[in-house]
Amino acid sequence: MTTYPCTIGLGSNTPDREEQIQHALVFLGKLLADVKHSSVYESKAFNGIDDPYMNAVVHGQTALEPEKLIDKLKEYESDHGRVNKDSEPKGNVSIDLDLVIYNYRILRQEDFQRHYFNRGYRELLADGAFVSEA
Repeated sequence: MTTYPCTIGLGSNTPDREEQIQHALVFLGKLLADVKHSSVYESKAFNGIDDPYMNAVVHGQTALEPEKLIDKLKEYESDHGRVNKDSEPKGNVSIDLDLVIYNYRILRQEDFQRHYFNRGYRELLADGAFVSEA
């Protein structure tokens, strides 16, 4: 079975944000193979107004095609309190799981360039998370 490298950004800014991130890390540990993750860290809301976020970045291997993996991530979000962005209480994000990189291709350029993703991504780079794939 062929597997593909993937990198996922995690975020939550609800009062239980640390718990939300920890539960998502467990989920991703079961969904992906060869999982490595950054530390969990706090970052300011991108708009500078909303509550701060807890973030992390996960890297692993998947046999799923990107669309199927995204479906699994969105299903997890929905099951854990995430609602449609338009109907979500302003500024509240229970859990956000974004597939940023799949098979060495950046799918979400805007996230790839944001501080909340780059901090965890650089941490994984420094720890050698991507070395075995070269």
